[in-house]
Amino acid sequence: MLKNSTTITVIGFILLFTGVMTLVLNIVGVDFILFEWIYRWNVAVSFLFRFFLILAGFVLVYVGQTDWDREEA
Repeated sequence: MLKNSTTITVIGFILLFTGVMTLVLNIVGVDFILFEWIYRWNVAVSFLFRFFLILAGFVLVYVGQTDWDREEA
């Protein structure tokens, strides 16, 4: 296990939750106030940024939960 696997997993869940919530809130028509600067960009760039948040969250959760000592090559 990684030394800081719990921290990496929590950061991953926060990124994942934030990315999903910004997508859902944008579909509904509500803006998340902390990411107001993203909405000023192009629509495609804004979507790609939110998609990157979700993807980075998945990757961090996977890395944090994988037991690298028991992983076979």
